Amino acid sequence: MNVLVCFSSLKEFNTCFEDLSNELIYEIFDLLDFHHVYQAFDSLNARFYNLVTNSTLPIEVNLSSISKSTFERYNKDIILPNKHRIRSLHLSNPCLYDDISSPIHILSQFLHLKTLSLNNIESKHLEYLLPTLVSLPRLSSLSITSIDIIINRTAIYSQIIRLPALKYCSLSLKGSHYSEVSLPTLDKYSTIEHLIIKHGISTNELYNLLSYIPHLRRLYVSYILNSWTTYMKPSPFVSPYLTHVSLDLSSISFDVFEEMVIDIFHVVHVLRIFIRNNNDQMYTDANRWEQLILSHMRNLRIFDIRHETWSRNITTNNQQIHPSTCLNSKKTHLQSVQHLRIDNENEIIHYKYYFPNVTTLTLENSLSCTLIKSRSLSLTKIIEILRFTPYIRTLIFESMPLYGVNYKSIQQNQTFQLVSNTNMITNVIFKQRCTLDKLQLFVALCSRIQHLTIGHDTEDLESILIASNLNHIIPLKQLTKLVIKSRYLSLTKLIEVLRFTPHIRTLIFESILLYRVNYNSIQQNETFQLVSNTNMITNVTLKQTCNLDKIQLLVALFPRIQHLTIDHDMKDLQSTVRFLLKKTNQNTSQLCSIRLLSTRESWLTRLRTFIESETLITDYKLKKINTDIHLWW
Repeated sequence: MNVLVCFSSLKEFNTCFEDLSNELIYEIFDLLDFHHVYQAFDSLNARFYNLVTNSTLPIEVNLSSISKSTFERYNKDIILPNKHRIRSLHLSNPCLYDDISSPIHILSQFLHLKTLSLNNIESKHLEYLLPTLVSLPRLSSLSITSIDIIINRTAIYSQIIRLPALKYCSLSLKGSHYSEVSLPTLDKYSTIEHLIIKHGISTNELYNLLSYIPHLRRLYVSYILNSWTTYMKPSPFVSPYLTHVSLDLSSISFDVFEEMVIDIFHVVHVLRIFIRNNNDQMYTDANRWEQLILSHMRNLRIFDIRHETWSRNITTNNQQIHPSTCLNSKKTHLQSVQHLRIDNENEIIHYKYYFPNVTTLTLENSLSCTLIKSRSLSLTKIIEILRFTPYIRTLIFESMPLYGVNYKSIQQNQTFQLVSNTNMITNVIFKQRCTLDKLQLFVALCSRIQHLTIGHDTEDLESILIASNLNHIIPLKQLTKLVIKSRYLSLTKLIEVLRFTPHIRTLIFESILLYRVNYNSIQQNETFQLVSNTNMITNVTLKQTCNLDKIQLLVALFPRIQHLTIDHDMKDLQSTVRFLLKKTNQNTSQLCSIRLLSTRESWLTRLRTFIESETLITDYKLKKINTDIHLWW
């Protein structure tokens, strides 16, 4: 590794990495994953061994993608001797929780741990793990995602409330939406300030939980349900610091929500709500909203509401009020509005005067339908909006025919060029079928684009991506994760896409067309070999049922693969596992985990017996969670 050093004399020369001072090397280490530091430098020489093992710098441990043998070495050399240095710990491998040497069994000794992330954890592990966390005096951030059903979520809540220093908590706990068990009377209140709930929770559960979190400032709940039992509210509790709230109200009535506002959310400054397929007409009654806000939400500054079943704007006293506004008609300029929808061409010209701080702009289907009648979409008016809304970051097209638009000439327009040079849009979403011309036009308009989403039914997705790259429209080399939902993806097209995306680490695709593909000859193809030799993909998920031939082909294409998730049938499972675990197979030398989707109950025993009978691997973990089998070695 060479480092270029410049002196005031402007003379440049190369120096070895080893010539750098310890202080500078530690600064470089601080920018890297510590496991990568350990792998690269621990065995280099005595100096770097001491730098790695004898440092006092804090360590962040991420065990999400690591082989079993590597974990055992890393655990022995770094984790166990340096428990006092570990500041964060991230786990997501469901097999690692079962390992007797896993750090979760000694978490109470990690006295300086601040951040803990437990993904894909089973309920049985949570039951004995959570009580040990109360001894961690500095644990301020906790994230939990369960992989199986949590029968009693209340017990989880009770343990979390007891954590003495917790400020941030994110929970995604699988379980029945209607298992309502009240929290036991606790003599402790939580220090949590930011709570994220990514599972369904009833209003009773939510009331009960929040009554023990008096310092809460930010709340996100992905799905609130009506309680099926009558709930005796606790003595009135105040959430004086709760200023930011985001809720999904798809399954509760407006009356229930109104009661929650009066009881809990009356000091909220920012309210974002999402409603899908809720037939309660009160959600579309502007007078009811105005009464609720003026009477009980006097501190509200930003009100962002998305109601997917609305076909028209809210109407009151013959005046239209857009569902994404703060509904405060007394404001001359609605500066609080951040998400704006447009579904009437005649109103476009007025929006620029009232919504100066919009960051998300959505163009609805009804707008397109109106414009189709005139056989053209008034792109100039959309450009006009973007000209007067400089803070927009996300642009969403529900439907965009663009009839009669001259794609080349409009890009020479002075206003088009002004908007292209000044707008801050980084995220463009096409929810309908997209053509290359349309993509070129809007990415030219939004020249700072970083994320692009193209409609699910786009047939020629590969050609669009490749042509876009060749025309320097989308910087595909920046992509590290590619998810393809197209049903029309062929192997040759996939290879072409990967040729222009050399930095992808994770590839997920629903299916791949291999009709009439000659498995042997395609591997001799020059482009196939180029992609195989250069791609950096380590994590592959194919949700289509695979046979041995298809897996052999994928492994040849991705020889650096570490984690493989596939759907497979039983008839050639043994031959597939034998191929993947074969020690002489160079293309699978880095593979350390396999996940089989949608398996049957008998598969686990048969697979274990087969692995042991052929001594394919000796040190491994094999387990079945729900319908999936996980193998880690």
